[in-house]
Amino acid sequence: MPANGERLSAVARQRRLREARSSTASTPVQSPVPAVKGTEHAGPIGVASTSSEHNNEAETQPVTTSNQFTTLVDAAAVHFSSSREVEKLGEAALKIRLARGQRCVLAGVSALWVKQGSVSVYGAILHASTAVYCIYAPLTHALPPIEALTSTAELQLDSVRHGIRYLPYIGIRDIWNPVREIQTGLSFHVLGHSFQPDPKATRRVREIHLDDWKPILAALSEPRELIFTKAVFPRILICGRGSSGISTMTRCLINRLLRNRTTQSDAMRLNGVILLDFNTNLPEIAPPGMISLVHVTDPMFGPSFTHVTSSLGPPHAVIKMHFLGDFDETDLADWHVDRVHDLIALEQTHRRGLGNVPVIILAPKWMNAIDQQTIGKIWKDMAPTDIVCMDSRPNSPHLQTWRHFAEADACRIHQLGAQVYDNIPPAREHDLQMQSYFHVADSLITGQGCPETPILARSPTTLAYAGDESDICAIVLLGGHVALEDTYDALEGSVVAVLIVQRQQDKPITVDDTEEDQSNRNTGWLLCHTEEYLPRLMGRSSHASFPFSADHSRCIGLAMVTEIDIMTRQVALISSLALRELNLRSTGSQLALVMQKASPDGRFRTDWARKEMRSAGRERQGPTTSASEA
Repeated sequence: MPANGERLSAVARQRRLREARSSTASTPVQSPVPAVKGTEHAGPIGVASTSSEHNNEAETQPVTTSNQFTTLVDAAAVHFSSSREVEKLGEAALKIRLARGQRCVLAGVSALWVKQGSVSVYGAILHASTAVYCIYAPLTHALPPIEALTSTAELQLDSVRHGIRYLPYIGIRDIWNPVREIQTGLSFHVLGHSFQPDPKATRRVREIHLDDWKPILAALSEPRELIFTKAVFPRILICGRGSSGISTMTRCLINRLLRNRTTQSDAMRLNGVILLDFNTNLPEIAPPGMISLVHVTDPMFGPSFTHVTSSLGPPHAVIKMHFLGDFDETDLADWHVDRVHDLIALEQTHRRGLGNVPVIILAPKWMNAIDQQTIGKIWKDMAPTDIVCMDSRPNSPHLQTWRHFAEADACRIHQLGAQVYDNIPPAREHDLQMQSYFHVADSLITGQGCPETPILARSPTTLAYAGDESDICAIVLLGGHVALEDTYDALEGSVVAVLIVQRQQDKPITVDDTEEDQSNRNTGWLLCHTEEYLPRLMGRSSHASFPFSADHSRCIGLAMVTEIDIMTRQVALISSLALRELNLRSTGSQLALVMQKASPDGRFRTDWARKEMRSAGRERQGPTTSASEA
């Protein structure tokens, strides 16, 4: 037992037994230095300071000291060699000391403060400073290691009471807490110290391995060239197979670019990173179903569902979003491509305003179905300097769309092998991202709200859909063939995208117009009213385009329709959007609701919200009722 009265961990006891057996001397083993008590530090949040060591030099220096951390299992779990490398600070913090090349792996949510030296985590190089970074490491995804890049590194991990840890149960267990953890009272766990991987668990603990990516990250985080003493940063297009590590690569690139600026001269400083995300399945920052243009200014230390945000709130500036929904190549239409063009044109405008910023473009599989002439124009407008393809096959179909243009423009191509970092099915991850959006984005905007409260138990916002003071001008149902008389049943209880529709140069759409006049002004679309007087826009042909042009509309987020009051002609919506504060009438705008068509795997359905209610009901009844979800 150490001098501080705390119990030795099993790892420390085993080490001492080995030392005792191998020692030829009869002197007893000295006790470790007592852990510091009552000295809880909290570094203030700020901007990381300049370090004397350059990022790439720190990362590429050879390991000169032996790594005292040994592998426990294939998951690269870590044994701490003695209690001197981990010290408990108060009741809510740990101090960890590492030598060059040593790593510690985290699970849970923690606040990271680098107090001495330099470390690497999630692609970012962090130097000692007063900056504090929140690390999200759910067990549904590969766990991020913190690696020392200098001869000595000292860091502090503090517990964080973040709302995302307290979201209601929706059928996915053990997201933040390992099964075989040692109860520490902390919001995070250190692999090999406070928990051990369970070899019998169906979901094995994995670690993010970036060794093969380090040369690419180092090359792409540096400017391509200097023109008139100003750095020209890369424009990187990322493509590849699904579940191949594209999201992890995106986060690592963004983090490296953002955290490289602390050692750069004024000519090479960044004003953030621009992200053009065309992945509608699981966007990196926007909610599901969106393509988006985002100005990223803060690093992202966690999976996409840990930093999904609203277009109206922090921490990342969502410049514009368009809702395309869940679709594949067979559903590709001109209006999808029009919205891609709109975001690219907007990026060019913001590029001039923001100055010198790197650009990362996520090109999903559905873009391969765009015709060559159109994709050529898209390529010219995007003007990539590099392609990162997460598929090492020489004839990768994900690269064929872009290879001809890349070779003609001397664009560098980097192919990497796919790496699987997720321990969760895509449909479940979609539910997590949807749940996080509705809960956490609301608290980021309003600063209020209780994340433990089921989303369906919250007070909705009511909006008028008829009359002179109507807020909603139209309802659009994507895909399928929902009859007009079935609109009410399809809409109530569904997730919808909320669009702000600006007035056109001609007369705007209003529910007061006659159907004949309306159809004359909007060829291919007809404004019809249901028996409940819901304003339904219906396409007059199967090839009809979207009723609102890309440059006169934008999506501001998702909402859940909880009730349609046919007496007052109002729709009750639960949303992270402050809809009542949009002040639409002063800008001459109205709202349109767009509903996604039904998908085979249940995306965009509200099953997860109903699971929240059932879980809350069981908790009120007590522990006698067992969960029925897997």
